[in-house]
Amino acid sequence: MKELISVDEAFRLYSKHISPLPAEEVELERALYRVLAEDALSAVDLPPFPQSAMDGYALRAQDTQSATPERPATLRLVGEVPAGALPEIPRIGPGEAVRIFTGGHVPEGADAVLRQEDARVEGDVLVVERPVPPGRDVRSQGEELPAGALLARRGERLTAGHLAALAVAGVARVKVHREPRIAVLTTGDEVVPPGRALEPGQVYDANAPLIASWLRERGCSRITTEHLPDDLGRTADALARALERSDLVLTAGGVSVGERDFIIAAAEQVGVRPVFWRVKQQPGKPLFFGLFGETPLLGLPGNPGSVFVCLATHARRVLDLLEGCAEPGPHFYEGVLGEPLERSPERERWVRARWTVRDGKIELEPLPRQRSHMISNLVACTALVRAPVGEGALPAGARVRWVGVAA
Repeated sequence: MKELISVDEAFRLYSKHISPLPAEEVELERALYRVLAEDALSAVDLPPFPQSAMDGYALRAQDTQSATPERPATLRLVGEVPAGALPEIPRIGPGEAVRIFTGGHVPEGADAVLRQEDARVEGDVLVVERPVPPGRDVRSQGEELPAGALLARRGERLTAGHLAALAVAGVARVKVHREPRIAVLTTGDEVVPPGRALEPGQVYDANAPLIASWLRERGCSRITTEHLPDDLGRTADALARALERSDLVLTAGGVSVGERDFIIAAAEQVGVRPVFWRVKQQPGKPLFFGLFGETPLLGLPGNPGSVFVCLATHARRVLDLLEGCAEPGPHFYEGVLGEPLERSPERERWVRARWTVRDGKIELEPLPRQRSHMISNLVACTALVRAPVGEGALPAGARVRWVGVAA
């Protein structure tokens, strides 16, 4: 394995080695956060028929063109059109009008709607005191989209807005890439679940809840978690089981150079082909990526600050590629530093920060407690600033690239 590759080279290698999961057709209610495997088209015109945009009276505009308060037009009311299914499409002739409600089918022969608040009714006669222009308060059939129009492209991740647009366009099922089955393996004899009394030398587990909840925030539900002791044989057995049943395996810890770091040795033992190990970044240097057939194994460092950074950057890229995203993340934005930021002369820095808008610009405020074992600042973290390699500090006001860390 080539040592200490750049972050961009790691992203390139993910794209080279990871292919989208197979496609399946699902109902809309199961499609949230999934990625389209083919373009989604409108099944109907939007609107599907001429609709009234207001409660009022549907009429022929030409019947009102000479109307004045002194000499109003009078139209005979011949019916009512509610919103909803109709036994047949209504129709009006010259000198006629119908009561209509918002969303109701505009009758054949009608081309305008007089709003209820502008109307005067005397018995079965509609009195119109001013001309109503053609098209007033009528939603034309197909004015938004015609049937067959593109609603969402292949490779787009579906949001609530997508699903609403698809539903109103008559699309009940979509073809999406299969949701990945993800195994999360955490390591360390010193790690125990929260709530248990700590023995000397023990720490509470942050990595399992961090990784699992990060995945769930992004719509992943097919997750299994397991904690492994620092034992090569048991690590290899658990890794083999996870790789056989999963589309992605994420591990935390056990990828550095310590005598009790067993993930890489176990991976090689069960047939994982290594692609790279160690990236020029801080934190998160001892990052491992390998393949078991086509199944990716991403071995994250053990410090929770490093885990968070690698999830938001490297795991984001891997997940998007597996799910078939046309533009896999992480997605970078530009902003300015609110205060000086130290650089590293050897590695890019991922700096936890909070973004705000100041004077019309995105300003990034680096947070305190940046060391890789510290994560209390995650409660305020909304961005990761990507500080390039260099000597000295970037000054306040310097332009930097950053990644949002919200779902």
